[in-house]
Amino acid sequence: MNKFKIRTLVLCLLVSVVAAGCGSNASPAHTSSSQQPANTASSNENTAAPAPGEAADKEPVDTGEKIYLYGNDFVDIVGPLFTEQTGFEIEAVHYGGGEALAKIEAERGNPQWDVLLMDGHGSIRSLADRDFLLTGWQPPELEQLSEYGASLVPEDYAYYPVGIHAAAVIAYNTGLVSAEEAPQTWEQFFAYDGPVGHADPAVAAPAYPLVSAFFHKWGVEETKAMYEQRMKDGLNVYPKNGPVGQALLSGEIHVAALQEHNAYSLKEAGEPIEVIWPDEGAPGSLRVVAISKQTKNEAAAKAFVSFMMQPETQQMLASLDSSDSYFTPLAEGVKMREERRQDGSFMLPDAQWASEHELDIKTWFADQNVQ
Repeated sequence: MNKFKIRTLVLCLLVSVVAAGCGSNASPAHTSSSQQPANTASSNENTAAPAPGEAADKEPVDTGEKIYLYGNDFVDIVGPLFTEQTGFEIEAVHYGGGEALAKIEAERGNPQWDVLLMDGHGSIRSLADRDFLLTGWQPPELEQLSEYGASLVPEDYAYYPVGIHAAAVIAYNTGLVSAEEAPQTWEQFFAYDGPVGHADPAVAAPAYPLVSAFFHKWGVEETKAMYEQRMKDGLNVYPKNGPVGQALLSGEIHVAALQEHNAYSLKEAGEPIEVIWPDEGAPGSLRVVAISKQTKNEAAAKAFVSFMMQPETQQMLASLDSSDSYFTPLAEGVKMREERRQDGSFMLPDAQWASEHELDIKTWFADQNVQ
């Protein structure tokens, strides 16, 4: 019995955010999670460069106003540290990915946010295409990006990559599934004889990058057919990754496409969970920082971007005694956690493709809930 639990209300709020994304398709970046990936692709962000003077030539003005940060991971940590280091006042507001996007859309006529720190470059590309974001500014920290990180910077500098993690690895309950039975590839995950699950792409920030990687890899119609069959065979979709992990522990599902933070944390806590990072790659969730075009304090907002791109900041975050520290930093020379697969690769669609297909894919998932 399909227990598909899509949050249609949040999806409806997101519709106008993603509807306007358009552009040409490009090849995906499929690279190693190490700092010097073996197969690093050239920049696939094909958005036109900004006109001279759009933002690059302006001297940022410090208005003295507090800036507001919307985001998910790390916002409660980086806010106070940023103020301590720079003197700029910032208030961090923690949202889930879908919640943040819905809030930004709701505030379009009177935006309260100044900077955004969030997973999902396709969703952020859509904001840029709708003229929500400041473009054209090239922070000096761009020179400190790794080769892979530099390949992910869009040509219009609408956002800046600061980290990438696995939107999902394959996790299984060792009390219910043997190592021999466990799926080793994503096709085997879809074909597994038993209940499986993952997070809701309309609610959990990493879940759209998860499903978009599949749709990009196999084709939109082909992947819809795979999901339709998987739903018949037993697919549970949960609001966020935390409940996915709990369902895996309880035996409600046997195997999960689970965000790496959650998967590794359960394993390290001694739970009966094993983690597989497929050789073909894990769907990537790119964390980026962006500035509102209507920021109330451009100097402070730009200082925050620089702060997040600094190797020292990224090394601090990657060294936290927290599940959030499971990610690949994109500043050159910053070390990732040793517990992760060091040569793991990512399945990461080009941002324009992810933006263009976001509405269709999320709407399709929501439609399955009412059939």
